[in-house]
Amino acid sequence: MGQSFPYKKVVVIGCCGAGKSTFSKQLAQISDLPLYHLDNIYWKPDQSHLKHRAFLKEQRKIMRTDRWIMDGNYGKTMMHRLKRCDIVYFFDLPTADCLQGVMKRDKKRNDIACELEPNEDFLNYIKSFQEKTRPAILLRFSKLPNLNIITFQSHEEIDRYLHSITI
Repeated sequence: MGQSFPYKKVVVIGCCGAGKSTFSKQLAQISDLPLYHLDNIYWKPDQSHLKHRAFLKEQRKIMRTDRWIMDGNYGKTMMHRLKRCDIVYFFDLPTADCLQGVMKRDKKRNDIACELEPNEDFLNYIKSFQEKTRPAILLRFSKLPNLNIITFQSHEEIDRYLHSITI
């Protein structure tokens, strides 16, 4: 099945709770590309995290390979990934959908190395994503005019897309 998927270097970004990790897992199965959840690289089991340089170094190791899906935002390192990818999947879902997605998540997830409760700061990040983070992402996109971007604005669009590439 993976032979017909035309992309080899994939970036998946968007608001927390939008469904990026679920999509990335399904896309990895369809495409047979190795999947890297950036949360799993950044966070350690004790809830500490890598420093910026070490985090970027880990991403660069992945980017030196010729096949990957990287799931996660991390704005300070995003341009490095965007410059090297074949396609970006941008999850631009409504805030209410993202908040609902976070609240129904399993606490123990395989896409992050530790259990993180959705605290007030995290929920405020989601609530302000459309006004603060989204414009910064769109600005990065504008600096790379040849970037191949597919934007999803609903779970229905995501489901339709996944169905279309499995046929």
